[in-house]
Amino acid sequence: MGKFAFIIHPIELSDIYRKFGFLRYFPQKIVEALIKRMSPFKVSEITGIKSPYGETKGWFVTCPLTSRQMVELPLDFVLNKIIQAGKVGQELGADIIGLGAMTSVVGDAGITIAKNLEAAVTTGNSYTVATALEGTKKAAQLMDIDLEKAEVLVVGATGSIGSAAARILARECRYLTLLARDERKLDYLARQIMKESGLAVRCTSNI
Repeated sequence: MGKFAFIIHPIELSDIYRKFGFLRYFPQKIVEALIKRMSPFKVSEITGIKSPYGETKGWFVTCPLTSRQMVELPLDFVLNKIIQAGKVGQELGADIIGLGAMTSVVGDAGITIAKNLEAAVTTGNSYTVATALEGTKKAAQLMDIDLEKAEVLVVGATGSIGSAAARILARECRYLTLLARDERKLDYLARQIMKESGLAVRCTSNI
């Protein structure tokens, strides 16, 4: 099985102090300036991960910027720092890089980061979609609902998770309604689903 690296970052300065205790005695602005200049580094190694398909290991790699810094600093600077963290993971031997916390949110949700790394990049959305669909099917089964014949509603359909779920459900049900605020995005998704599955979905922005 392939190895992985997961990029994490300090949510706030207290997380930095747990790793570098001596920094708590410095003014906040100095600490923020210091971590801004720090290079990403390996925090820990994860071993003993087993499944019926094999065994793997991975690493936590930190991108030394707090959540506030990721929002307030120039986007190019933040993305470059995350890319550097991804390259640390690659050098450790990772075949796939997971973006954790704010690293999966800033910018274009990982697209620019993926273009600058050789390893595959994931934000975790694929897992969220899979578990959401599995849970929906299980709930329908427990309630004796035939999804193929049921009226299925996807809330937040134009988001990255909602749109992926809608496109998969369109192949498995006859009646699908998409709900989101942006009518332009709804129309685009509906046309995309029609092209992929032949299903004419209903759209509404009436929340």
